[in-house]
Amino acid sequence: MSTSPPPSVRSATLHTAIIDGAADMWSKLAWDADVCRDVQVSYPNERQPLAYAAINVCIAAQSLRDWVESELAGQAKAAGAKFDETAHRKAMHAAIPEQAMCEAIANTAKHANYRDGRWPGGKVSLEWQEGDEDCPPGYMLHHIHGDSQSGALAVNSFEELCGNWWTFLRALGLAQGMSRTPEWQQNKLRRIFGDPSDRMLPPGCCPVE
Repeated sequence: MSTSPPPSVRSATLHTAIIDGAADMWSKLAWDADVCRDVQVSYPNERQPLAYAAINVCIAAQSLRDWVESELAGQAKAAGAKFDETAHRKAMHAAIPEQAMCEAIANTAKHANYRDGRWPGGKVSLEWQEGDEDCPPGYMLHHIHGDSQSGALAVNSFEELCGNWWTFLRALGLAQGMSRTPEWQQNKLRRIFGDPSDRMLPPGCCPVE
């Protein structure tokens, strides 16, 4: 007879190696957003890497939603209550305006057909721009909402997405600190600035424990 614990109590790290909670998945989301920005800045002539990286951010955002809901449902069950998914998602989409866009993009990528969900008429635009003295030429990925003719640069939308998600996690009691600088980001900053101390972290950020 097997002595393995039931699947519901086995650690997710058996498959993810390091992700075992909503805060860990937020770090993965921030990493994907950082990769997307690096591609936009360092490889502006590459269409596929930029588009792929942007899709990965959206899938990570949808995964983070699932991790959060799993934790909240578990807390509610432990307290003898029922998790109200409808109310939670309404609050989530209000607190994180970029989330609906990400879910629509992730669903289209995962299910092989267009699904706009809470982002009706939304689309992405990948176009070549000639650039100027402030910006080199290259492909730019924009998110265009509804009937709008112009949209936000994807990497900027993703930066706001990560910030809004962290604020929402704090409000739910699933994260602490005004902002969090994951270990991978701390290491990146140290490589860039050559400073082993935490004084190189952005203002208001706290190091990962």
